[in-house]
Amino acid sequence: MKSLGIRAVSFAVLVGLSLPALAQPTLTKPEDVGLSSAKLALIHDAVKVQIAVGQIPGAIVLVARDGRVVYLEAQGVTNIVSKEPLKASHIFGAADLTKTVASVAAMMLVEDRKLNLDDPVSRFIPEFGGPRQVRVLKPGSPPAPFRAIPGPGAPSTAWGEPEYEMAPAARPITVRMLLTHTSGIQIYGVDNSFPPREPTDTLATFVPKLASIPLEFQPGSRWAYSNSVGIEVVARVVEVAAGMNFRQFLRQQLFGPLGMSDTDFGVERDSTARALPYAPGLAPPIAGEVTSLSGSAGLWTTVGDLSLFARMLANKGSFGGRQYLKPETVKQMASNQIGPLVMAGYPPMGMPAEGLKFGLGFLSVTIPDVAGTRLPVGSFGWDGGGSRRFWVLPDDGIVIVSMVPLIGPQAAPLQRTIEATVMNSIVHR
Repeated sequence: MKSLGIRAVSFAVLVGLSLPALAQPTLTKPEDVGLSSAKLALIHDAVKVQIAVGQIPGAIVLVARDGRVVYLEAQGVTNIVSKEPLKASHIFGAADLTKTVASVAAMMLVEDRKLNLDDPVSRFIPEFGGPRQVRVLKPGSPPAPFRAIPGPGAPSTAWGEPEYEMAPAARPITVRMLLTHTSGIQIYGVDNSFPPREPTDTLATFVPKLASIPLEFQPGSRWAYSNSVGIEVVARVVEVAAGMNFRQFLRQQLFGPLGMSDTDFGVERDSTARALPYAPGLAPPIAGEVTSLSGSAGLWTTVGDLSLFARMLANKGSFGGRQYLKPETVKQMASNQIGPLVMAGYPPMGMPAEGLKFGLGFLSVTIPDVAGTRLPVGSFGWDGGGSRRFWVLPDDGIVIVSMVPLIGPQAAPLQRTIEATVMNSIVHR
């Protein structure tokens, strides 16, 4: 009876929202798609425990199979100060999940033959055609100090500041390198003195400034997460190839057709009460007023909207009778595109990198036991700020989406438990 009670909570959360006009997914009985209601209900307990011990303030979890949502529940509060109940309708800053959307946009244009993965970026952004320098640590020099957010920081008194030599880039940066984080442009946690983005900057004015900054390694020679600017370059390539700005393309080709009505570069004015700020007192940007569009971390979305995007990918690029990507393109994006390179220098989704590989915009599970997850080989997805994420399990047709109202790795233990619980709930494959 306990599981039935929890199941009822899930339905109550879905239909008892204070904003009844919002479109929310209709829940399907898990058994109708080969999952166990009783076992999925254990997600409730997992979230409840993490809230009780103070690991997280709350969480929203959605599970879908074969395109149908079978579990959706919000628990806890938006933050421990206000104690506002967390709801499935809350809008989150998508953070790095924006990168997956930008990657899909680029691959849609690859399919339309408006760009090629091996095109040099200079084909679309001429400034990238000039000579490029790679900075290399001098022998015996201390490494660059880690900074969670690249930018100016205090000198390291313990190690001393790193010293570099410059070497010419051996090859141009390509679109493929940007999508696989092998370009060498601005890697996570390292200050490369890249130019600040001014409030008046657009992708068209900001991205060309990145053409002159030194690279952290020879293009194509390493994997290192380009947290802040690599996918900004992709977004600008999309604009040039599509002949429209990044927001227009996404709204016309993805958000509108998929029904992602709460996803945009900012939040609609009449929806700001549902938006969770990145930090207390930091108001969300207003949709339509944002000029500095970001392919790296600019989107705002809901669990329900993000699930539409993920369900499209789980259904081999098709959803609601429309084909967004070819099945072979989705498979390519979700498979190892970095060969023997190791995903070093960044903790992907709070998991050991040795059991993971990177595709075109997505993380892919290759050795579950080593990666510390119960997800099967071939599962793919990505993470935003350590607390917004989704997984697609293509062979099982399953999607897992979760959002926690904080930024950081605190949600990682819960994520691993959710993954295991969903796998244990499978009755029929």
